[in-house]
Amino acid sequence: SSGINAEYGRINYKLCLISYKALNSLALKYLSNLLHFRPQTSNQLDLDKTRLVTCPPVYKRNKGAFSVAAPAIWSSLPQSLRECPTLEILKAYLKTYLFKKAYDC
Repeated sequence: SSGINAEYGRINYKLCLISYKALNSLALKYLSNLLHFRPQTSNQLDLDKTRLVTCPPVYKRNKGAFSVAAPAIWSSLPQSLRECPTLEILKAYLKTYLFKKAYDC
């Protein structure tokens, strides 16, 4: 069981790093084009602007696709992680977060 958790942790770590890079223009353009922030409406009380739009239901058939998996994983992170100012800071905090989540620490 812990081996499975560790493997998912590594996959989630990589997806989060690629997502961060794509959202901050540090990745290839085709990856950046797959991710979009959720549009904010004037009557929306949610001030969290770092959540990603999930794909339309048509695309959800392939849950392993980057355009489906990345928004789901990125949006599930705490806001403090999604708002990290640099990639190096994200790497440090993300490792700790995913380790604690995988091993229920």
